[in-house]
Formats: sequence, structure tokens, C-alpha cells
Amino acid sequence: METHLFDMLSQVDGYIYPNEIELQWGILVVLYPYLTGLVAGAFILASLERVFKVKVLGPTYQLALITALAYLICAPLPLIAHLGQPARAYEIMITPNGDSAMAIFGFVYLWYLMVVLLLEIWFDYRRDFVIWSREEKGIKRVIYKILTLGVTDISPKALKWDDRLGYIITVIGIPSAFLLHGYVGFIFGSIKANPWWSTVIMPVIFLFSAIVSGIALVMVLYMIISYIRKVKIDM
Repeated sequence: METHLFDMLSQVDGYIYPNEIELQWGILVVLYPYLTGLVAGAFILASLERVFKVKVLGPTYQLALITALAYLICAPLPLIAHLGQPARAYEIMITPNGDSAMAIFGFVYLWYLMVVLLLEIWFDYRRDFVIWSREEKGIKRVIYKILTLGVTDISPKALKWDDRLGYIITVIGIPSAFLLHGYVGFIFGSIKANPWWSTVIMPVIFLFSAIVSGIALVMVLYMIISYIRKVKIDM
């Protein structure tokens, strides 16, 4: 192993960085598209209830959104752990390479996290945040008051606006979810060195696998939570 590494390094002309020694993608890189697929699938499940009025999925709506948010926050962690210098991961946002598909994906990720998921969840839970900020005490009250963002109006008119804006964001979120995971498929499909990956249908394959895996995850979580809470599965 050491002899092979020495022979390889002797052929290097110029500088070599820590992440260039390991040429193959490991399990950490594989985890990232898997996690983003779960995110996209969970959000699609939530949109089926809100946009397409599939009322039978009503009990899983909020669970699907929270699941999507939780997995989206954790999705970059395997990539950061894979880097030779994880502390420099933030530089992809402040000094991006416009010619890099991976660099542009960082902005796709931020768009989906901040504009779609966080905003939709905030509109859905704003009424609860206001009520909890009035009922709770101590540190919980402070946290909930901050989460209201100063918007404490919970009149029927205000709640109607919340629902309308949340609906609009969900509609925007559907193509955004396709972009989130389809873009990962585009990155894999553009790798010509691997004939199994280099195909134009790779984004489509990623999207369908994401929908199936994300919906399955939410269904399993719903069944587990219902069992723990001793609540009948209402679907």
C-alpha cells in the first residue's frame, strides 16, 4: 500500500491537497443523496395533502414537514465529514466557483432550506408559537416569543393569510423539491468515468427513488409514533 501510494505521488506535478489522495467516493458521499432523497420525498408527501387535497394523508402532513426539515439539516454533515478540511466548508458560500455544479448546488440547498421549508413550517406553526409564548414560562416562553418574529396577530383574518401564503410556498416547493434531488442526479449523471452513472435519465431515477423512500420513511415514523402514543392509525 505504501509503495503504491509513493509511486502515485511521485507522478504528481505541482501541489496536492488532502482530499486528492482518496480518489474514490466513500459511504459518506453516498449518504448525502440518500438523505436529500428522503427530504424531497417527505415534502412531496406533505404537498399531496395541502396542494392536491389528498385528505387521507392529513395526519402525516406536519410530520412530513418536520421530517423533511430534520433530514435536510443533517444532509450536509456526511459531506462535511468527508472533506479534508471540514472547517472550510462555509467557503463554498462566500467564494463559490461558478463553473462547479457542486458549488451551485450549495445555493439550491440554501434556497430549499430557508425559503421553502423554514417559511412553510413557520406559517404552519405561527399560531402555536404565539399561544405557547403566552402560556409557557421561563426559557420556553422566550424561545417561543423569538419564534413568533414579532407577529402575534392570530385573528381569523391573519390565520387565513398564513394558510394562503403557506399554500403558495408549498406550490413553489414542489418544483424546488424536484430541483433539489434532481440536481444531485444531474451531478452523478454527468460523471463520464462511470458508465453506469453517465445517463440522461439519472435525475429521473433519483426523483422517483426519492419519492418512494421519503414517503416510506414518513409512513414508518407515523406508525412508530402512533404506537408509542397508543393512538389509532387514522389513515
